Amino acid sequence: MPQHNDHLPSASRRRLLKGIGILTAGALCNSLFPARRAFAAAMEESGFVPVSAFLVSRPVNPILAGRYYEALQRHFPDFPAQLAALKSYLDGRHFAHVDDFLAVNDEKSVERQTASKIISAWYTGVVGAGSDLELIAFAEAMMYLPTRGILVVPTYGGGPNSWGAKPGSTEQEQGATA
Repeated sequence: MPQHNDHLPSASRRRLLKGIGILTAGALCNSLFPARRAFAAAMEESGFVPVSAFLVSRPVNPILAGRYYEALQRHFPDFPAQLAALKSYLDGRHFAHVDDFLAVNDEKSVERQTASKIISAWYTGVVGAGSDLELIAFAEAMMYLPTRGILVVPTYGGGPNSWGAKPGSTEQEQGATA
């Protein structure tokens, strides 16, 4: 005689134990890595995560945000003050979209220059200027989002056209052969 099992498949004992195991592991990780939780809280308090999300018009990775924030501080020592001023400005104006912010501020305004540093970091994966560039995230740079899933993002180099001179050759020899 066939047995009728009236239990819902999603309420099985095995699934319940798996869920408890996952929750326990998550709680254990949070207790083992309090610095990670504190770091995420610091990113929220600094305003870098919400300001970045507004400027790039999408949610941002908090771990990558921390790396960008630290690099921006290294390359621009007054960046925390610039970020605080930009955050205060954005909070006071309540822009609906980053395009509204860009339309109101000319390229020479302090707010726009700070925003450009942040947007540039997220889209290029690089922080700094001139010969003092620091690569933070190549494959995760937002400039590759439009073609993700269609083209393979190269996982090498400092970006497009970043090849240097051949080892042992001078710049003149390189230019003469090109």
